[in-house]
Amino acid sequence: MGTIKGIPYGMSNFEDVITQNRYYVDKTMYIPMLEDQANYLIFIRPRRFGKSLLLSMLRSYYDLSQKDKFQQLFGNLWIGQNTTPLQGKYQMLYLDFSKIGGNIDELPQRFDSYSAVQLDGFLNRYREYYTDEFIERFSTAEKGIDKLHILDDEARRQGYPLYLIIDEYDNFTNVVLNEKGNEIYHAITHASGFYRDAFKNYKGMFDRIFMIGVSPVTLDDLSSGYNIGWNISTNPLFNQMLGFSEEDVRTMLRYYQEAGQLQGDIEEMIQEMKPWYDNYCFAEESLDKDPKMFNCDMVLYYLRNRIQLNKSPKQMIDPNTRTDYNKMKKLIQLDRLDGNRKGVIKRIAEEGKIMTNLYQSFSADQITNPEIFPSLLFYYGMLTIIGTRGNLTILGIPNTNVRKQYYEYILEEYQNHHYINLIDIEILFNDMAFDGQWRPALEFIAKAYK
Repeated sequence: MGTIKGIPYGMSNFEDVITQNRYYVDKTMYIPMLEDQANYLIFIRPRRFGKSLLLSMLRSYYDLSQKDKFQQLFGNLWIGQNTTPLQGKYQMLYLDFSKIGGNIDELPQRFDSYSAVQLDGFLNRYREYYTDEFIERFSTAEKGIDKLHILDDEARRQGYPLYLIIDEYDNFTNVVLNEKGNEIYHAITHASGFYRDAFKNYKGMFDRIFMIGVSPVTLDDLSSGYNIGWNISTNPLFNQMLGFSEEDVRTMLRYYQEAGQLQGDIEEMIQEMKPWYDNYCFAEESLDKDPKMFNCDMVLYYLRNRIQLNKSPKQMIDPNTRTDYNKMKKLIQLDRLDGNRKGVIKRIAEEGKIMTNLYQSFSADQITNPEIFPSLLFYYGMLTIIGTRGNLTILGIPNTNVRKQYYEYILEEYQNHHYINLIDIEILFNDMAFDGQWRPALEFIAKAYK
């Protein structure tokens, strides 16, 4: 079998995954399908679904500066035997907007500075294609927006095709919306806002654009500045482009078992994981056709525990996702819910599902609308498509991991009104379970209810 592949837990750089001999679930068969779509694509998925790794793979595939590495990186993957004519044809600009933050007053300058740094890196990669005169003009320009305009003019003149990839396009705008409110958010995404202006420049400059995020909110608010994007988030062709299918999981477990690293019954492991990590569906047309998808980061977390400790993790939910949950709770404003949206949350927690219209896009000022709210929960992975009824979509809690998040939110609500020490309850339950001391536990419950 050769050197055993490492588990790529937490890795988002495709080149590192391949060159460091990590296990990679092949997603390259989606490359021709993406090329058949529009040139300006938007794709939205929940956190921890492998979005950054997908973008990194596309970047390596199309990057002119990595053309000579194609066989090394892609030779053993599906695309290695099914190359498209666009492979290695583009000069690539990669932007990760999660890198931008700081005081709201500094955001325009930080955004421009980050863009300038990335554009300087772009020039270093493709320096051989540009004249000394252009390099001098480009390098002496201090502002990112000026560098962008200089590059646009020269690339057009030379006929160089440019490809822009944006990771977490809505990251810092979501933070602004949550922490500073709709008015300031509106100022940067509308009219002469710097973020809206940036997208106005992008849409006329790049031959292709692919951007990923966790919510359609910012996209909708940018629509007047970026009205050429094609949203493929609920397109059934790409339902399985991120996450792992059950067969992907089975194949991976079998690989490590045959390598002598994984002990135990594979089918039992899958059955243990399914209630916690599985059951995501992102397109109505995929309900009866495609397998449901696993959260890939959770699967890798489980696998790493099984291999290192030879047993399932004590906590089936990866503790590292706690930060993600807290971020998501802020972004969907669970801490500032009005009565109607609280009712939506409680109804979902009690019934496990809700019947609604699934909205493809909505603006920031609509997220407090209880009719829109379930769609927001869907994009954040708190709901998934489980059925249809007429023109309505039935959204349900995908798995125990997410159900636990709903329960914890409701528990927080109750604790804010009437606090109960949960450690004391657990001690009483343990005394009842292990020592048969049932009276103190039941008396505690009766008193709490009273």
